[in-house]
Amino acid sequence: MTNTAVILLGHGAPEDVKDIPEYLRNIRGGKESSPEVIKEVTERYEIIGGASPFRKLTEEQAAALEQFLNQEGDEFKVYCGMRVWPPFIKDVVQQAMEDGAERLVAICLAPQYSEWSTERYWRAFLEALKDVPGHIPFYFITSWADHPSLIDAFEDRYRAAVETMKEEGVEEFHTVFTVHSIPEGPRGKDDPYVHDYNRTMDALIERVQPSPWYQAYQSQGMIPVPWLEPSVEQTLDEIAEAGGKNVLVVPVGFVCDHVEILYDIDVAFKEYAEQKGMRLFRTESLNSAPGLIEALAATIWERLA
Repeated sequence: MTNTAVILLGHGAPEDVKDIPEYLRNIRGGKESSPEVIKEVTERYEIIGGASPFRKLTEEQAAALEQFLNQEGDEFKVYCGMRVWPPFIKDVVQQAMEDGAERLVAICLAPQYSEWSTERYWRAFLEALKDVPGHIPFYFITSWADHPSLIDAFEDRYRAAVETMKEEGVEEFHTVFTVHSIPEGPRGKDDPYVHDYNRTMDALIERVQPSPWYQAYQSQGMIPVPWLEPSVEQTLDEIAEAGGKNVLVVPVGFVCDHVEILYDIDVAFKEYAEQKGMRLFRTESLNSAPGLIEALAATIWERLA
């Protein structure tokens, strides 16, 4: 029986506001951020409690996935590896080898493949393998955007949100699907990321039949380049102009709570909607939802088959 190490790849996030300058430095490849940017990012983290729950939640996902993978007596050990914050991918690969891994499987926790982001995880993983002596079989999973179990999990969260809204007297609402925006790049809307986003969204729309619905991009970065649009703010403007009063945001590009959920949606977008005379709700993050764990496990098993 083969000892298989599974590494869940994530971006990483600071767990103390004092670490934000270093965190931003890691994102920017060693370059310092301006005091204004550091102040703005620090304020966002202070509003959500001074730290990101990203690492804790990812570790919980890893523990649940390891238990699920090993239910047939297989030998899987699941790790979390982050690109810009500890535990770094290179250190986790080294730990897996020290633990006796005989093959490695890496999967990016963003379900939709992007040349701009997913490829960076791939390069970091390959760079880490350079320090591994000899040859070890390895697999890298890039996209699982419309896996049925993933859509099951999103559907459950969607229907639960609708029930909560009904309890508050909301019967009519506009649905806004979101993923993290990325720079347009040379291919713009032809980036595989856009097509993967459509795959996720189309599969979920078929299940829940929302009306009306919108497709938006959130959390644009602070570098001065064109980012994929429409933004959530632009979409909220459109809904307000159409007379909408209630909005349900469905962030299908994220699988757990972190600053893009807890601040961008729960604080910034909610305040923006209120300024337009609307109420904004969102679906609960997947975190360790059974459907998410099943989707990860099935994707890994399918890749190894």
